[in-house]
Amino acid sequence: MRIFVTALIVVLALTGSAFAGNVALSSLGATATCGGDSPCFATVGGTQYLPSNTIDGSLATTWVANGPTVDQYVLVTLNQPYTIDSVTINGLGTTGDFQSFDVFVGGAGSTAASLLASTPVGINADQVDGTAWSDTYSVSTSSPIQYILYENTGGTDWGSATEISADSPVPEPGTFSLIGGAGLLALGLFRRRFQS
Repeated sequence: MRIFVTALIVVLALTGSAFAGNVALSSLGATATCGGDSPCFATVGGTQYLPSNTIDGSLATTWVANGPTVDQYVLVTLNQPYTIDSVTINGLGTTGDFQSFDVFVGGAGSTAASLLASTPVGINADQVDGTAWSDTYSVSTSSPIQYILYENTGGTDWGSATEISADSPVPEPGTFSLIGGAGLLALGLFRRRFQS
């Protein structure tokens, strides 16, 4: 019986840790589009600055909007609603410049217009660029989130982001194997106990 309890505690500990953590939005089947006052860059000097770069799980790629003007945005659409605890925006930008941006979240049925008209979960009026930075904003609503919008609101730098990610209790692929293994282990141990 002691072996069973120990094994169950280990499995539950591993399972619990598998449900939390910063999740690259591409792993949730997300897509990203951009819009606003000026279009997103596609390619400059051989470098691609696509909106999908903000959700690819890499800090080496980035999205850049066309010029240091306001109201360019990236709209991230998840393939279904998820419970999200926080949203993290990573960036880099140009040395000596700064960005200003807002971050919005919304449930199923949200649009870019409805998100921009809502209250942002995060506001940064003076994020200094030139070195890698990371800003995390709590999501207080318990309602499932399906849309995340990052909007450039000004500053001296071009609107950009290297990665948008979320802290979400989405199970990792190994979680279900751990739960199934725990169930089989319990059945095996109880069967053995009753046979002896």
